[in-house]
Amino acid sequence: MTGLLDTAVPAEHGAHLLAVLEEARSNAARHARASAVDVGVDVAGAVTRLRVADNGRGIAARMTRRSGLANLRGRAEALGGTLDLSAEEGGGTLVRWTVPLPASAAAG
Repeated sequence: MTGLLDTAVPAEHGAHLLAVLEEARSNAARHARASAVDVGVDVAGAVTRLRVADNGRGIAARMTRRSGLANLRGRAEALGGTLDLSAEEGGGTLVRWTVPLPASAAAG
């Protein structure tokens, strides 16, 4: 973790961040069958970034059930942010959840 996570991130953002982290970790364990997960949180400038990378089997291109991923995307969009998913080199998935901080928190 880098940045002022305790003081710069509002409680609402923190609650979303923890829920997204838990869902990403759960997906890595249950669906991807990953044996390792790397988590990073960075609060810099006016942005909070969560990065979750696993070494599992990745996201299936034909996956029809995506309710957990829709939840992650919805949480990002509710805060004016984005969710990006990509394949990791050598296997696995990279989840990047990025949300802007409110102007009052970013200044603060």
